[in-house]
Amino acid sequence: MEWSDFDFWKFLAGLGIFLFGMFLLEEAIKQLSGRAFKTFIRKSTKGKIRSIFTGFLSTAILQSSSAVSLMTLTFVGAGMITMYNGIGVIMGANLGTTVTSWLVAAVGFKINIEGLFLPLLAIGGLGLMFMHNSSKYAGISKIFVGLGFLFMGLDYLKMSVESFTDSFEISSITHYGLWFYLVVAILLTSVMQSSSATIAIILTALNSGILNFEEGAVMIIGSNIGTTTTVLLGAIGGIQLKKQVAFSHLIFNFFTGIVALLALPLLIKVVYLFFDLGTSEVLAVTLFHTMFNLLGILLFFPFIGVMVKWLQKIFPEKFHKITKYIHEISPDLSEAAEVAVRNETIYVFQKTLRLISFLLRANKNEEVEIFISKKKENFASVFEDIQKLNKEILVFSSHIKVDQLEDTQKERSSNIKYIVMVLSQVSKTIAGIIQEVEEVNNSSNKKVQEIVLHLNSKINEDITILFGMLDKEEFPETIEMFQDKINSDYKNIVDLISRSIEEKKIEEKHISTLFMVNGLLSQSIRHLLRAVEKIN
Repeated sequence: MEWSDFDFWKFLAGLGIFLFGMFLLEEAIKQLSGRAFKTFIRKSTKGKIRSIFTGFLSTAILQSSSAVSLMTLTFVGAGMITMYNGIGVIMGANLGTTVTSWLVAAVGFKINIEGLFLPLLAIGGLGLMFMHNSSKYAGISKIFVGLGFLFMGLDYLKMSVESFTDSFEISSITHYGLWFYLVVAILLTSVMQSSSATIAIILTALNSGILNFEEGAVMIIGSNIGTTTTVLLGAIGGIQLKKQVAFSHLIFNFFTGIVALLALPLLIKVVYLFFDLGTSEVLAVTLFHTMFNLLGILLFFPFIGVMVKWLQKIFPEKFHKITKYIHEISPDLSEAAEVAVRNETIYVFQKTLRLISFLLRANKNEEVEIFISKKKENFASVFEDIQKLNKEILVFSSHIKVDQLEDTQKERSSNIKYIVMVLSQVSKTIAGIIQEVEEVNNSSNKKVQEIVLHLNSKINEDITILFGMLDKEEFPETIEMFQDKINSDYKNIVDLISRSIEEKKIEEKHISTLFMVNGLLSQSIRHLLRAVEKIN
């Protein structure tokens, strides 16, 4: 065996081009689907079976189980997906990643790859050059380029090992045993953060005769286990719920891997019914990849509830008295309880303003700093607190004996329910646009940055005014002036966006996002203003 025959740089170039193609493909589909794709995931995870299907379909489309798993982690952390359904999405994502295997196996080794990737790159590259002003057609062109680079990278991987294969003796590494291949695949996937890239390498080695079916199958199992590191890293520093979901991913993939290893002889016999292992090892390993993931889902599905309970014991939520006032008072003390509810509602109102400040990164304003908590908090934890506090307030309020209150107190108690509903809805609206705000915040377009800074500045002013109004009992003039300011700010930003469109200074993909973020933030401030009027 001559290692000098192995073209190391061609191998690395192929790997880099393959990964870049995967990246472009993922980015293009995200660009085309945008908010609709995230909404699809949120709305399609109402049950465990639907969640599994959603995970499968999302990964098949995005071609990245890591992206879907990290997105799921975010939604679970924000309280938009339950932990049970989050686990379902991750299980489905595991099965969805086999679509990449079938694409590579069915096309990458059966036809002249150069005859495939050159037209894809030509169509995609020219499309990007001549249709870059259209977000839709630029996205479609990017898909062609992504697929082109994916197959081009695969071709380089194949060529890098062809001459090496002629002098390679399989007997020189067979003494390492199957565990060696398992560990190598785990490490490869962990380092590259892409099971698809590892699978491409495995299938290339199989096609070249460096690996046999059994070794390739074990490496596929290893790549499945290795992909969990991405989600584990994504959960570092997160709330306990995110850690629970991340470790459920590790447990499921590890469990599936153990089952596949134990059932390897049986699975090989099943695969043999469909393919001749002597001539179709690449397709055979791909079928094996699909089979053991499907088997893992079927075996693991009935025990999701058991695992959730176990993980909740391992990573218990750090319970603390989430309420600030009402836990100190009995609802039987009607008047004192009514005051406590009012104070608790103001406390939630402040948290809602804090949530908006996290969204806008407006914490540098000195007046806003007054109500920014000094303890370590993040967007997800504040959002979770708001939802829990709102429920606590409503439950506590329902136990107050309203007939013992004076008329003004009764009216104020009734208003609290309206305020709590507003705070809950506003916080959900803010949580729903965090991805869009991140998108425009990270834009390199100078005009987009200018609009975002202007919007942030105006909303920051609104937060400060609202915070000041919470401590005042009467402010009729302030309200009228504030309403005029909100309307004026909204119109000015709409005009600024419209002028930028006419002058062609902002990209098409940011237009709808800017209008939507401006509209929803302005609407949220209006709702909060109406709510603050009813507090006193």
